[in-house]
Amino acid sequence: MVARLLQDYEDLSYRVYTTDTLRMIAQGTRSFPQKRYAELIDHAPKDTRSGEEIAADVIARCGLKVK
Repeated sequence: MVARLLQDYEDLSYRVYTTDTLRMIAQGTRSFPQKRYAELIDHAPKDTRSGEEIAADVIARCGLKVK
């Protein structure tokens, strides 16, 4: 399982490298992708809450009482 994870990471790294290289080559033309491949595949929303907000949310969801 670890070997598969490492292979997947290596494949993804190669794809990012290849697409970044092709994007740099295409920048000389009028139409080139505005976003990097890595930005297109990263669909996870970014959490912009502070540490206190995250902790308060976890405490509230677990039903804990902090004294």
